[in-house]
Amino acid sequence: MELTFFILEMLGTIAFSISGAVTAIDSGMDLLGITILGITTAVGGGIMRDVTLGIVPPNAFRQPIYVIVAFITIIVFLIGIKIWDHFRSIPKVIASHLKALISISDAIGLGAFTMTGANVAINSGHSDNLLLIVFVGILTGCGGGVLRDIFTTKKPYIFTKHVYGLASIIGALIYFVLRKFLPGNVAMMISAATIVLIRFISAKFKLSLPKFNSEPPKS
Repeated sequence: MELTFFILEMLGTIAFSISGAVTAIDSGMDLLGITILGITTAVGGGIMRDVTLGIVPPNAFRQPIYVIVAFITIIVFLIGIKIWDHFRSIPKVIASHLKALISISDAIGLGAFTMTGANVAINSGHSDNLLLIVFVGILTGCGGGVLRDIFTTKKPYIFTKHVYGLASIIGALIYFVLRKFLPGNVAMMISAATIVLIRFISAKFKLSLPKFNSEPPKS
């Protein structure tokens, strides 16, 4: 169980640090901005989770491995872009691959962090509190992405496109049920994979929840 938790934490950290770095590059940020936004996206949800559960200081500050992994991931990613730049221009790379890279990274990070958030809530003595488990799972899975979008003056992705938050809710609910019948690590992996699958399907077919137009109808 602990190994599964650690693997999911690392997957989420790597995926969200890439997502934050790509968004920063697309927003025209410099090296410092790219690094800060990447790290914030990677650990922001976990910090919100810990504060909500009364875990202070948050785990990201007590175990710097997460910040270190995020930083190394960002540096390796930027070096990779520079190497690719010998064959293609960075604007072309960003234009042709930005949306796909963010979508893939977000899906993996969302699935991994939703599960780790729900698991931390359970291990904090709230194993029967469905509302708290689901809320903390969503907060952990979506919090970093919300901060990323706010820092780049965008509408948070969770509220606008491709059943982002709904996928997290479904995954957390599945985990709450499955952990009663399956080993914890199996339940976590199945639930995380379900979230990733929902995100891929919704992005592929451009599925979104209904929106309501606040503008008055034209006469």
